Amino acid sequence: MKSAVASKQYGIEDLLGNLITKACLYAIPRGSRNLNVDNIRVQKILGGGIHDSEVIRGMVVVRQSETSIHRVTNAKVAVFNTNIEIQQGETKGTILLTNANELENYSRTEEDKFESIIKGLADSGVQVVVGSGSMSEMAVHFFEKYKIMAIKIMSKFELKRIARAVGATPIVKLSTPTPDELGFADEVWFKEISSQKCIVFRRDKEENKMATIVLRGSTTSMLDDLERAIDDGVNTIKTLCRDGRMLPGAGATEINLAKKI
Repeated sequence: MKSAVASKQYGIEDLLGNLITKACLYAIPRGSRNLNVDNIRVQKILGGGIHDSEVIRGMVVVRQSETSIHRVTNAKVAVFNTNIEIQQGETKGTILLTNANELENYSRTEEDKFESIIKGLADSGVQVVVGSGSMSEMAVHFFEKYKIMAIKIMSKFELKRIARAVGATPIVKLSTPTPDELGFADEVWFKEISSQKCIVFRRDKEENKMATIVLRGSTTSMLDDLERAIDDGVNTIKTLCRDGRMLPGAGATEINLAKKI
């Protein structure tokens, strides 16, 4: 694997090799020789040097918490594949209000219903909520009230990966999830890496097969080159897992065959 990496990044193949190996060991299931390349993510962050790179067992997303809670340990995680806001009706409805009390109660009952959903989450022990799409100000207010860390993820793929990393089932309806649908993370924390705001989901359990290599570098093009080298290294390991036999490269095999012929 080092020779595959050295062909792109000569001189730092030892350093990159260590990062790749560590990530691959996290991603290969115990007793199996099957490596899913999709389980190894690369997060490029500008600033610092290549020696500041690290491997995290879990996910790193370039996002920040919507609430003021920035660190949770041994957290139950709920993943929603929907907007977190008061559900609007599909069609237009007309409501006839006859006095001021009715008007006041109308908006209040809507708020109370929404609060009961968030309270249900808090009561079931959820400390981190990951949602896709929009998150209303009222939702953020109630998350703040019940001391829940709320994270908004725009990419559906990223959301699925987070769910896979913490072992949660993405829920499509805003309701209190069952214990089976909840995920777990050893630690979820907000981290600022050279002015890039990130959230780290760390889960050191055997069933978590997601690993993230946090790459650091001074320029974007350098980071892109490093990512390509890592991609080569990971695929080399994947190939070797399937079949460990190797041939010498650089045309040596072909020269030998030609001699024999």
